[in-house]
Amino acid sequence: MRNTVFVLVSMVMMASMANNVLFAQHDQLLAPPPPEAVLYGSEDDLDAFSIPDRNFTVAFHTPLPVDEVVVFYNQQVGQLQEVEPGQHYRANLIEITVKQLGVLKVYDIPREPGVKVQDIRQMSSRHCSSEYFRPFRDMYNSLDQYSRNDFRAVCEQYGFIDHAYFGVSDQTTFDGRRMTRAEVLYREYTKELDEERGEMVNVEEMMEEAQRLMQQGRMDEATALFQKIAEIQQQAVTRDMARAQTMQRRVVEDRWDEWLGFLDELVELMYPTIVHIDYHPSHWPDDDWLHESIEW
Repeated sequence: MRNTVFVLVSMVMMASMANNVLFAQHDQLLAPPPPEAVLYGSEDDLDAFSIPDRNFTVAFHTPLPVDEVVVFYNQQVGQLQEVEPGQHYRANLIEITVKQLGVLKVYDIPREPGVKVQDIRQMSSRHCSSEYFRPFRDMYNSLDQYSRNDFRAVCEQYGFIDHAYFGVSDQTTFDGRRMTRAEVLYREYTKELDEERGEMVNVEEMMEEAQRLMQQGRMDEATALFQKIAEIQQQAVTRDMARAQTMQRRVVEDRWDEWLGFLDELVELMYPTIVHIDYHPSHWPDDDWLHESIEW
């Protein structure tokens, strides 16, 4: 329900805010991004990625724990009010009480703009759709001892992983993209626990090696490696076609506990805190629920 109406002068912000709010890369944000921030949904830090403008709010990952981020914002914007103990904190940063002459914009908005600091472990996922839950889906679909309820239990405990960021590693894919630390760990577990998919991981690593050999001018070695890759891929295609013709499922081993260990390691790698920072409403884009006039 829209329960807050603000009267804003598009070029004016409260003088009291000017002393408290520090502007970072984007001077339209109400507060600076957290230390060591990465834009939510990106694998780039803010030195390599521009914050998009003309939006309502921006989210960031940070490797700092919630308590340290709260201290940071207490120093920058004033006391953050605890909303749910041990879960997340919020500060409302705008209180407009002055009406001035000139062009007025009136915003009917559902909440007061501010900053929210959130522990990612308090988030959830309805479907646990990331690749990291795939082994559990395979097992409950293939093995009698596991059911969808078992998968749901895993999803309830670890679903926040769907929202997590893990930081980039020093390893790259064969096309030069830097892998996240989660991808590296997933590769290691896949090679150890899943023979068929581990075979495909080995192919990717062989592709990376072949690319390096080509860059070094060792063309004969690279060609031989590409030929080996082609043979492995053809064997996989033949195997999959034979399985489809006989309507056989892929053989899946019971590795439930080992994959749970993978999720526990994954949690240790993730950035634990997400920070949502609103733009000043005077910079919000026009929308159906942003009104340009009001009767006094």
